[in-house]
Amino acid sequence: MELAALKSNLEPLQFPDLADRPLQLGRKDGSVSHAEERLLKPREVADRLGVSERWVRDHATRRSPRISVVKLGSLLRFRAEDIEEFLRSQRLATSSKKAQDGV
Repeated sequence: MELAALKSNLEPLQFPDLADRPLQLGRKDGSVSHAEERLLKPREVADRLGVSERWVRDHATRRSPRISVVKLGSLLRFRAEDIEEFLRSQRLATSSKKAQDGV
């Protein structure tokens, strides 16, 4: 008896229709938060650096990794800013030792 009375009082939940709303990425000022940042796959990093995917995985999974990595279970993902930082750290001050010697 009571169960039937409770069921009759229940109304279906109404959710707003999200299909009509434009997808909003980032903040109001146009910047993107870390949570909304797209992570790169090892293949994408390898293409950016001009090396093999195996090289990227090796350098990201060492005891002292040379490339910062985000591990999601067994998956490796990379932040674009970490790859750019890696590239900046690899830049040589001079092009060769001969240039330093004045030859």
